[in-house]
Amino acid sequence: MGDGTRSLPVTLRVPAGDPPGELAPGGAARIFTGAPVPAGADTVLMQEDCEFGDGTVTPPPATQARPGQNIRPAGQDARQGDTVLAAGTRVSARAIGLAASVGVSELAVRRPRVVVLSSGDELLPPGAPPAPGKIYNSNGPLMESLLADSGFPDVTALWLPDDRARTREALDQLLADPPDLVMASGGVSVGEEDHLRAVLEERGELDFWRLAIKPGKPFTFGRLGDAGVPFFGLPGNPSAVLVCYLMLVLPYLRRCLGGEPVLPAPQRLPAEFAVKPGPRQEYLRVRRVSRDGALVLEKHPNQSSGMLSSAVWADGLAVAPVDHGQAAGEPLDYYSFADLLA
Repeated sequence: MGDGTRSLPVTLRVPAGDPPGELAPGGAARIFTGAPVPAGADTVLMQEDCEFGDGTVTPPPATQARPGQNIRPAGQDARQGDTVLAAGTRVSARAIGLAASVGVSELAVRRPRVVVLSSGDELLPPGAPPAPGKIYNSNGPLMESLLADSGFPDVTALWLPDDRARTREALDQLLADPPDLVMASGGVSVGEEDHLRAVLEERGELDFWRLAIKPGKPFTFGRLGDAGVPFFGLPGNPSAVLVCYLMLVLPYLRRCLGGEPVLPAPQRLPAEFAVKPGPRQEYLRVRRVSRDGALVLEKHPNQSSGMLSSAVWADGLAVAPVDHGQAAGEPLDYYSFADLLA
């Protein structure tokens, strides 16, 4: 043909799912996507680059072919003895697909049992008619949903009244069949009706109370009962619950389950707003916006810890460290909600 090509007889047909067979010298095989490469062959050419005759094929010039072309070698993704999924890996759809690709039909997983406590006589369940002096319990559903979104669906939700004896009784019943973790909102501050922290000290030990963060200062950590069940006491304000869960509780859970890292790497993005120095590390509800083709951080105008509408408006948190002040235009660390929950 003048270019070094010649017609070859098609001596073998290999559909996907069939044994590969063996290619005779001087012949060509018609091989389908996903089929094994027959013995004696080391190159696959796309059919649109070839010319076909009656039982023959004319390949392109040899200069357009190389050994291994269009072939996925065995062991490309994993080899015998490789660790395919390390302990502590979250079982996502991607992880399930990878396990299935190497023939694994079941995975040993840890699903911690979490009890969520909402504390306060003022709380009404969503759906109940409004009443004087009452507010709807948003923290309970918020905590349950945050746990589910981050891969922990085994959650029991309980309500505790502002009564020390009944709080003590509820914790005793809870500890009769200890969960893996207890997470509460409200009742951990210094009010006369905040009984949960006092009962925690009676029924376990309080490791620390209060952190230099905003929102979330009355954050509590301790252990309950003889089993030493970890206890997280979150403040009663819903945005403080959100921040404390994402930045403190969720990293703890991930570390206990062998996860690493426990927080995503933050982005450094310029803020459209100035930051005043303060005695607590502040987590600001912000969102990324494009200004002149560049991403910057826009802050919600109301950063009250009692607001959740600002958290719905935002797409993440910007971190202002302790005693940190800066002018508008300077960068802050930014964590997206999607990355934090991934």
